[in-house]
Amino acid sequence: MRLRIQFQVNRVPIGYRNAFMSYLKETLKATQSGKQRFSHLFYFDENHHNKRSKSYCFAVRFIPDKNRLSKGKEWLYPLTPISLYFSTIDLGLLTDIYNGAIQKIIYPFDYQQGMMVLHYPKNITLLKDKPIYESPIHFRTLSPILIENSQGKPHIPNHDFQTFIKELNYQTNLMLSDVRGKGLIHDLQFQPINLRKEVVKHTIRERNETPKLYTFTCFSGNFMLYGDPLDLEDIQKLGLGLRRGQGFGMLEVVRGG
Repeated sequence: MRLRIQFQVNRVPIGYRNAFMSYLKETLKATQSGKQRFSHLFYFDENHHNKRSKSYCFAVRFIPDKNRLSKGKEWLYPLTPISLYFSTIDLGLLTDIYNGAIQKIIYPFDYQQGMMVLHYPKNITLLKDKPIYESPIHFRTLSPILIENSQGKPHIPNHDFQTFIKELNYQTNLMLSDVRGKGLIHDLQFQPINLRKEVVKHTIRERNETPKLYTFTCFSGNFMLYGDPLDLEDIQKLGLGLRRGQGFGMLEVVRGG
């Protein structure tokens, strides 16, 4: 299952993924069950963050006004309502996010002193995942996929495809091992259909340092993914690539078995 939460917003910061990362954390902290889950997801103890792969992914979707840019290009102006999609393998987590999102006590949600304000959602909808019984599956991205090696070098399918496949399998195996306790049943094979390179600006805080705006080279679009149906089912819920819990790598099924 997945959620779609829609907001009417006049403007969003260029680093809007960080704003919605904060929003999701606040929805968890709005209920007693969610507070416990928040601690488990993000902390080993009071002083150490949990760096294990997250059991969810999310995407923020809207159509920006390309003819209207703020001075310094730090704001985007949506022509449509903003849709926040949230997907997880953990039904309890989905329930906590839903129960937090309907709490009026967290609204208006004020991100960094007015950088972005979210009022009570226009609507909140539960969406069903599509059943997966066969391979391959035709996926499309809801948020850009980030594949990097250990040195931070990006890999996209149309540049050094063999290295891309190697990194894709390595990262997906690690993610599945962290989340479900078992890695890939079979290696993944990837067939591009209609992909485009996408450069994304995203703010990251390293330890206690001041947050910095980074540029990541990702890809978006449509592709066929070959693998064990059980793996593909969990990938549908968890996404692909790095920083899935930061608004990257969310997928939806276009067509499959």
